[in-house]
Amino acid sequence: MIKFENRTTDRFYYLLVDKDLLNHCVLRIYFGGARISRCRVIGFEDQREMQKEIDRLAKKRLSRGYSLVT
Repeated sequence: MIKFENRTTDRFYYLLVDKDLLNHCVLRIYFGGARISRCRVIGFEDQREMQKEIDRLAKKRLSRGYSLVT
């Protein structure tokens, strides 16, 4: 799980890599704030495509003031 948090706005963005019933790679994205949270699921057939999407999302979150949480 990769966690991004913005402490000034109390917002979060979590990325979770998982597999579905057919053994395909799935990226689950949890995002929101103190009151509202949502989930988005993206399926991938290739792990390289999924890694490109994770890199793109991480770059976007870091540019918008989020910090990586361990």
